[in-house]
Amino acid sequence: MSNSGTRAIDYDAVRLAARASAPDRYYAALFAPVEARDDLIALAAFTGEIERISRQVSEAALGEIRVAWWRDASLSRGESGRSGNPTLDAFAEVIRRRELSLGVIEDYLAAHAHALYGEPPADDAELGETLRIIDGTPFAFAGAILGLELDEPIIDAAARASGFARIGMELPYALMRGRALLPKARSPNPFAADEAEDWRPQTAWLASEGLSALAELRRHLRGKPATFTTPLLPLALVEPYFRALQNPRHEPARDILEIAPIARLWRIARAHWSGRV
Repeated sequence: MSNSGTRAIDYDAVRLAARASAPDRYYAALFAPVEARDDLIALAAFTGEIERISRQVSEAALGEIRVAWWRDASLSRGESGRSGNPTLDAFAEVIRRRELSLGVIEDYLAAHAHALYGEPPADDAELGETLRIIDGTPFAFAGAILGLELDEPIIDAAARASGFARIGMELPYALMRGRALLPKARSPNPFAADEAEDWRPQTAWLASEGLSALAELRRHLRGKPATFTTPLLPLALVEPYFRALQNPRHEPARDILEIAPIARLWRIARAHWSGRV
C-alpha cells in the first residue's frame, strides 16, 4: 500500500488493531499473497472494531451510535478526507480500490446494530440469516480481496461454522448485557446471567451445528484450487474453540475463553500448509 493516496495512514496502528481485536483474521492474513496482505489486515481490523462494540458498551443505544459512526464514515469511501482513525481510513481505501459492495457493508453494520438490542432470533432460520450476514460477510470480502469468488454454499457453511463458535465465545458477554444470541427455544433463559442456568446443552448444540457446517464446507472445497483455503483460514480455529467450550471445567455462561497466540498461529499455519481448514 504505497500509492500517494494512502501515505498518511498509520498502517502500523492498523496492524496492531487487527492483532488485538481480530487475531484469527490477522494471522490468516499473514499467509496471503503480499499484494493482498495489507488489505486483509485492514479488513480484519475493521471487522474486529465492529465486533468488539458489543463487548464494550452496556447500553444498546450507545453501541448503535458507534456503529452508525463507522457506517457513515465507511460508506463515504473516504471522499470527505481522512477521518483520523487509521483502521477506518485503511478500510475506506480497501472499499474504494477493491470495489467492495457498499450495500453489503451497510447490511453487515445494521446486523451488528440490531444485535445490540438483545432481541432473540425468531427461529433457527432467522439465526442462520444473521450468521450469514455477520459471519459470512468477512469471508466474502476476503475472497474478493484475493480475487476469488466464493460461491453461496461455501459462504453459508463458513458463516455457520464460524458463527456458532462466535456465539459460544460471546455467551458470557451477551448474558451480562442481557442480550440473546439464540432463539428462545434454544435458550434456558436468554435474558438472565444466572449461574444456576446450565448452558452446557446449548454449547453442545452449537458445537454439533458448527462442526457439521465445517464438514459441509470441506465437502464444498473438494476439487477447488488450494488458493480457496486462504480466505477461509480463520476457520482453522473452529475445532479448538469447540473443544475448549465443551471442556468439563469450562462454565459457558461465565468463563471467557482464551487461546494462546502461538496456538492460534500454529493452527492457521498448519491449515495453510496443508490446504485444509
